[in-house]
Amino acid sequence: MDLRLTVDLPRDLDRMSTLRHVLDGALAGLGVAEQPRADIGLIISETWANVITHVRVGVAFQVRATVNEAQCVIEVTNPGDQASDVVNALTSSGHSLRVVSTLADSVDVDRDGLLVKVTKKL
Repeated sequence: MDLRLTVDLPRDLDRMSTLRHVLDGALAGLGVAEQPRADIGLIISETWANVITHVRVGVAFQVRATVNEAQCVIEVTNPGDQASDVVNALTSSGHSLRVVSTLADSVDVDRDGLLVKVTKKL
């Protein structure tokens, strides 16, 4: 079983909620237990809240989820050449990074912009 979901999202909380529900439904359909699904939903919320809080209006971001039998990898990236408009909110504020780090098995943050790769074992 492999699932790859890539979504380009504007800076919009409603879209993030939709993404959470779509991914949760896909994970449930693949037989992933409720607790890891809840953790993944919170990870998406925390990383996306930082995008909304710390980037200028009009900057689009991409969320990529890759799922296999063992893990779910979530990447939030800033496609294109928009890095100068981005503050790395996860490292500057620290609050969301602590939440995400508690829930995830690994977290990678790129110093050049809000580029996050989070791995959660299933």
